[in-house]
Amino acid sequence: MPKSASFDVLGTCFHFTPLITLIDRILHRTDPSTPIDATTLFHSWFYAAQRDFTYLHLSGSYTPIASVLHQTFRRACSIVNFPDPANTITDDDLAAIMTELKRLPPRDGLSEIFTGLRREGWDVYAVTNGAAQTSLKYFELAGIEFDSEHMLSCDEIQVAKPDVKVYENTNRRLDSRGCEAGDRWFVAAHSWDLIAARKAGFKTAWVASEEGDPCTGLFGEFDVVASDLRECFEMMRKA
Repeated sequence: MPKSASFDVLGTCFHFTPLITLIDRILHRTDPSTPIDATTLFHSWFYAAQRDFTYLHLSGSYTPIASVLHQTFRRACSIVNFPDPANTITDDDLAAIMTELKRLPPRDGLSEIFTGLRREGWDVYAVTNGAAQTSLKYFELAGIEFDSEHMLSCDEIQVAKPDVKVYENTNRRLDSRGCEAGDRWFVAAHSWDLIAARKAGFKTAWVASEEGDPCTGLFGEFDVVASDLRECFEMMRKA
């Protein structure tokens, strides 16, 4: 039976740099002298949207994360004191942002880690808060072969990460595909994602590309702590 590796998608496999660049252009078009940093605004918006996505699920009102992001961008601008976002951020701006969100580029080393794991007999999956078709398109645009049988979206079960049901559902998919029960890995750039995966029996690989600090005093130790996906691959195959 093969080993398996399940990857978070947003932020772990694909990054947001072009989207942040677009947001910066929109801010400076509207207010050329704005002191607001687009990277700070992006993360304020994106992390708050993940919170709202999860809380909507917990309150029995599951809503796809793309809709949450669309509905909350102007609020994020307001929180960082961007002037009058209800009127200065246009519907066209929002449409452009959501379009850019659908074509995120791959992290450095993504192709190498997927190719390397598969070459060594691992079965590779994606487990995402995002939509399945959008996520499959990311891989297609990156030139990485990926099929729907290996893609697990929270939309399918209408449960948001890090609810344990997401990881239990992943385990059921791995069972159905004949993957080794005692050698299942979960790879993410978010510590909160990995603590839930660990409780569901996964070995955990944390990648520093987004958070920068695993905060192990809060989340505990992970089986692998890597600076990037290339290092993650080397550490996983040796673990």
